[in-house]
Amino acid sequence: MKENKKTSRIPVRMTTDEMADIRGRANELGISMSSFMRKAALNQRIIIKTDKEMIRQIHYLGNNINQIARQLNTYSDGLIIADAYKQMEEYKEVLQNMLANISKK
Repeated sequence: MKENKKTSRIPVRMTTDEMADIRGRANELGISMSSFMRKAALNQRIIIKTDKEMIRQIHYLGNNINQIARQLNTYSDGLIIADAYKQMEEYKEVLQNMLANISKK
């Protein structure tokens, strides 16, 4: 099995402001500067460490959606379906707001 040990280095010159900006971006994403620069240079996707509160909210929404689906499968009353649709629209708005907040970072 090939070992992915990182042994090569590339000296890079930059201003103090550029260094601070790179360090700040890496810190915001929860990754090392080396990892940030490698991924940016190689045009790789940077996956951020997700906020625990956001994960909790997504689990909450998922549980509610499952409960709504269970109700719809149990009852076929038009009022229940209309209420479920309203709740789903509210959840959709919450998720869109969460995604907008993530995109700002």
